[in-house]
Amino acid sequence: WMDVEFMAWIMQHLVTTLPLWSCLLLAMYYGHYAHKVSQWKVQTVAAYQLCAVATGLLAGLVGVGGGLIFAPFFLIMGLDPAVAVGTSSTCVLFTSSSTTMQYLFTDRIMMSLALVYGIVTLAASYAGTSLVHVIQDKFKGRRSYITLVVATGVALSALLSLAKFVRLLRGEE
Repeated sequence: WMDVEFMAWIMQHLVTTLPLWSCLLLAMYYGHYAHKVSQWKVQTVAAYQLCAVATGLLAGLVGVGGGLIFAPFFLIMGLDPAVAVGTSSTCVLFTSSSTTMQYLFTDRIMMSLALVYGIVTLAASYAGTSLVHVIQDKFKGRRSYITLVVATGVALSALLSLAKFVRLLRGEE
């Protein structure tokens, strides 16, 4: 049925426009809801929606993880650091899962490495979450320590990405 030119045209446009219109309508609905019910300012709603769009574009085009953008953005917007880290991690869960499924379906995953990386990442995530809870319990009312942990993670990630970029420019990889 995809050999019929008209059906192929319909499917192509359906596959591209349906998700786009769905996201646009959901953004408008929840933006209106946040403005009217939660009493958010229009500028705040627009800032969150623009950050989401920019993060999605960067994640899809460049491969930048959402946590690298969301966590600092949430902190700038005044969210509690523990909430910012938790929300950012939840967003990353969905983007990482969808990307993993895409690679799995195209048989581009070495399962032995995925198992090792998964175990290491699970342990690191548990350690990081435990560290945030310990800091939060030990230094009640001091959000700056958790912000420092997030900033250190973002800075380390940026430095490692820059180092890899320099190696690629030199032709070492």
